[in-house]
Amino acid sequence: MIDLEGVTKHYQVGPVLVTALDGIDLHVKAGEFVVVLGPSGSGKTTTLNIIGALDTPSAGQVTVAGRDITASSRSELFALRRQTVSFIFQSFNLFPGLTATENVEFGTDVAGKRGVAQPEDVLESVGLSHRLGHFPHELSDGEQQRVAIARALATGNPVLLADEPTGELDFKTALSELHW
Repeated sequence: MIDLEGVTKHYQVGPVLVTALDGIDLHVKAGEFVVVLGPSGSGKTTTLNIIGALDTPSAGQVTVAGRDITASSRSELFALRRQTVSFIFQSFNLFPGLTATENVEFGTDVAGKRGVAQPEDVLESVGLSHRLGHFPHELSDGEQQRVAIARALATGNPVLLADEPTGELDFKTALSELHW
C-alpha cells in the first residue's frame, strides 16, 4: 500500500541545508497498522506529508496504493489525497463556522464520498453523539481532536495518516473511546 525507497528530504534554511529525511525505506502492506516513533525533529511529520503528497521528496521514490507519486502531476496528487489518503492533523484543522457534524460532512464531500458513512454514526464511534450540533469553539481540545478523527474515518479512504492523533486526548479516552 505504501512504499518508500531511498527517500530523502532537504530544506534550505538560509545558508544551511537541513536534512529532514536521509534515504529512508518503508514498506506498509494493506491492512497494516504502523507507528513511527522518534523525538521532535526526527522527520515523522515530514514522512507523513510525503506519503500523503503534501510535500515532495528531494530524492527517492514514493508509491502509494500502486501509484508512483514522485512522478505524478498536481491533478493526480490531488486525486490521491481526495480518494486514497485521509489525514488526522495535530492541529485539528476544523472549520470554526461548521458544527461537528458539518465538519465531518465536509470531509466526506471533499473526498467525493458523502453517504459512505453517516457523520452522526462516526461521531458516535468517537464518543461525541451528544455534541453533534456544537461548533469547534464549544468543544474542548480533546473533543475537537475527536471530530478531526471522525472526519478522517468517515471518508473510508484506504490510507489513514495520523500525526499525533491522540495528543489532545486523555489517556483513558485515547484507549477506550476510539475504536478505529
